[in-house]
Amino acid sequence: MKRNINNIRHEREELNRLYNAPGHRRLKYAALTAIAVSIILILSMIIWIDELSPKAMLIMRGCAGLGAVIFVVLVGTSTYRVNKHHIADRINTRSGGGQGKSE
Repeated sequence: MKRNINNIRHEREELNRLYNAPGHRRLKYAALTAIAVSIILILSMIIWIDELSPKAMLIMRGCAGLGAVIFVVLVGTSTYRVNKHHIADRINTRSGGGQGKSE
């Protein structure tokens, strides 16, 4: 049981290291910015619901939805890239360094 807990802890540390790499960190901040803009647009629509025209409301809803879609795409891309590197590292360590490729 203790070996399993240590293995899980090691895997979590490895994933945290990959998520904090500079390229992945930029994706994470871009995703957070996109969702923050969407939330601000939605909150502003709620606050000024009486003062906004229907056309402005539709434009703001569309932009908030577009920001949410961008957020999902960025998070999906970041998750894919981190998992791809994590799986490649696990395969390379199990196969003895990954020198089995033939050219």
